[in-house]
Amino acid sequence: MNILFVTSAASKVSPFFMLEKRPPLGLGTLISIVRNHGHKVFFIDNFLDPSGFIEDGFIQKNKIDFVAVSVNTVCYRESLKMLKKIDKLRREKLSKVKIIVGGPHTSVAPDSIPGFVDYIVQGEGEEVILDIINGNVKERMIKKPRLKDLDSLPFQPWDILSKLAYNYQAPFFGKDTKPVFTMNTSRGCPLNCAFCSVASIWGKEYTFFSAQRIISEIEYLIKNYDAKGVFFREDNFTLNTARTREFCDGLIRQKIEIPWMCESRADDLCDEDLVKLMSSAGCAAVYLGIESGSQRILDALHKGITIEQIKKAIGLCKKYDIKTYCSLMVGLPNETYEDFLLTRRLMEDLSPDIYRFSVFAGVPGSPLYNSLREDRSYEHIDDLGILYLPGYDVKARFFYRINSGSLVKYRFRQRTDYDKCLLRELRLERIDKIVNCADRIMPFLPLFLAKAITKIKLTLKNILFRIFI
Repeated sequence: MNILFVTSAASKVSPFFMLEKRPPLGLGTLISIVRNHGHKVFFIDNFLDPSGFIEDGFIQKNKIDFVAVSVNTVCYRESLKMLKKIDKLRREKLSKVKIIVGGPHTSVAPDSIPGFVDYIVQGEGEEVILDIINGNVKERMIKKPRLKDLDSLPFQPWDILSKLAYNYQAPFFGKDTKPVFTMNTSRGCPLNCAFCSVASIWGKEYTFFSAQRIISEIEYLIKNYDAKGVFFREDNFTLNTARTREFCDGLIRQKIEIPWMCESRADDLCDEDLVKLMSSAGCAAVYLGIESGSQRILDALHKGITIEQIKKAIGLCKKYDIKTYCSLMVGLPNETYEDFLLTRRLMEDLSPDIYRFSVFAGVPGSPLYNSLREDRSYEHIDDLGILYLPGYDVKARFFYRINSGSLVKYRFRQRTDYDKCLLRELRLERIDKIVNCADRIMPFLPLFLAKAITKIKLTLKNILFRIFI
C-alpha cells in the first residue's frame, strides 16, 4: 500500500504562535510503524512549507491508497480546505484514495469533521493505523485504549525528518549548536490546570518512555546525525522524578555529554538534589509554565503551585547554572490589572533569562473553556470555536505590540478597568517616545541649549500627559 502522511498549513489569522517549525513527532511515529510493516510511505509537511500537492497531481502520480491527515484546531481552516480538495478528486473519479484524519482536533471537536472522511482516529493512532490500512476496521470513529508500553514504539524516521528545513536549534544553546533534535517522551497528564486541553486528548493517565529508551535514541541521534543537543518538547518532562533521576544518572554513567533542555514545573524543581543532578547531566535550560505572579490567579487555574515554589525553583536553577524561560498567561477570566502588576513585579525580581506573556484565548477541550461557554462570559467565538474575552484587542496590542486584526477577525467593543490601565501605559510610552526624540541631538548641542531643551521636554510631557491621560 502507498500511504501519504500530511500536515495542515498554518492559518493566516491565529491567536497562537505559529512560527516555530519543528518535526511532527506524533505523525513521525506512525510513519515509522507503517514503513516497518512493508508499506511505502510519503510525507508532506504543509505546516513547514505549504504545497499545492493536490493540484499537482501528487496523489494520482504516486497511486496513493490512503492519505492520513494530522489535524489540530488552530490549523483546521486549512485542514478543511485540503480535505475538500481530496474529496473532490474522488468525486471526479480521479482517485479512490481513502481519507484518515487524526490529531488533537478529532478529540476536542469530532463533529466538525466532514462526513466524507472515511476514518476518524481519536487519541493514539499506533494500534489503529495498520488495522485501517489492512482493511480490518469497520467503524468510522475509532478510539483504542491507551498504550501501556511506549518503549515498544520505533524511533522517529529521522532519515526523512532530518532532511527537511525544520528548526534544529533551541533557545540558550547558541546559533552554532546544531542540530538540536526535538524529542517527546511522554503522553497525558494527571494534573488539573483549568486552561489545559491535554486531558481531553490523552486522558489523565501519564505514560512515558523509560530512561534507557530515551538514552538509546539520543545515542542513535549522536551516532547517525551528529546531534549536538536535545529539546524535550512535552507537557512536563520531569513529572516522574524517579525517571528524571534515572535518565540523568544514565547519561552520567554512560558518559554521554550532550546539552539538553526540557519543559517542567516549578514544584518539580524545588528539590535541590534533583536540580543539581539535572545540571550535572547536561541540562542547560528549562521552560517553566509559571502563568501568573498572583496566587489568587494560580489557585483559580488549579495550577497547583505557589509563588514561593516559583521563587525557589528559579533560585535553584540559577544556583546550578540552568537557564530559565518563564511562560506567563494574561487576560484570564477575573484577572485584574493588579494581578498583572504582581506577575510583572515577580519576573523583575526573579530575573529569569527569558519571560514571555501570552494573551489568553480559550481552546476547546479545557475545563476553563467549558465553563466560559456555559456562562457566556466571552465576547467572541470564532469559526474554530476559539473564545476571546472582552479587551482581547487591547491586551494583544500591549503584550504583542501588534494589532489584533492579525490574530482574530473581529472588532472588540467591550473594555474592562484592566484594559483602561493598559491603554494608559501605552499612551505614556507614546508620550515618552515623542518627547525623547530630542535626545538624539542633545550630544551635539551646547550645554546651555541642552538644559533649555530638557526643561522644554518636561513641560511638553506634562502638557501631553494632561491631554491624553
